[in-house]
Amino acid sequence: MGGVNDPGNYEIRGRRGILFSMHTRIFGREVHISFWKTIGILLFISFIGGATLFGYRVYGYFRAIQQGDANPYLSEKLQSSVSHAVANTNVTSEDLALIQDTSSPALGSDTPTLTIVEFLDYGCPFCRASFEPVRELTQKYGDKVRLIVRNFPLEDLHPGANRAAYAALCAQDQNKFWVYHDKLFVNQGTFEETNLLQYAKEAGLDVGVFQSCLDTQKFRNRIESDVTVALRAGVQGTPTFFFNGARIQGALDQKTLEYLIQAFLKQELK
Repeated sequence: MGGVNDPGNYEIRGRRGILFSMHTRIFGREVHISFWKTIGILLFISFIGGATLFGYRVYGYFRAIQQGDANPYLSEKLQSSVSHAVANTNVTSEDLALIQDTSSPALGSDTPTLTIVEFLDYGCPFCRASFEPVRELTQKYGDKVRLIVRNFPLEDLHPGANRAAYAALCAQDQNKFWVYHDKLFVNQGTFEETNLLQYAKEAGLDVGVFQSCLDTQKFRNRIESDVTVALRAGVQGTPTFFFNGARIQGALDQKTLEYLIQAFLKQELK
């Protein structure tokens, strides 16, 4: 097969092996470039282009970090910065009032700068992963932060989750919610009635009153109301947090949670 005279065209030829060649013109002179030289040139161009793009992105990200608009760790965990990503802008003021229910178990400041509402399932392993940093950091920022706990039990996924939610509210009825809440997570998955009664005894509850509350499902309507509010606000799973109405889904470790708390406090105090 004859050569291709048009600059920039490609040709495959040779029976002893497939050879790739390129004819082009440089400063008016026709130049023949072999297969491996062509590959080398293309790789070099790709490397230079990739390095330039990477450098540009790093510089832009560095500038964003300097300005407080991004955090590498948070971006890795949440796939975006707080300013661009985590807020659910569809939460209306009416929804926010429903989410921040004053009758639900709460911990922290009575006049908070930041209110965190957590919809949880006591059988959810991701809620279990979050519960210690949530409790610890709520206490650390207790003069500025208020934590409200709402229920979103997923009984099909976590058998006994409904019973555990009833039990927690029965404990709240005797002003022992938080100690009981902690016991449910520490003993996650063991939610038979005998277990729940044992936790009540260990928490210092009146076991007879607690058992009556549990047997009659005294707070069934309350839990159903929590689920209704959650669905209306866009909750699809657990844990789901609302930071002053901004929705954040998924487990939060201590580093991520503390960054979020500081970011939202900074934002509210501007």
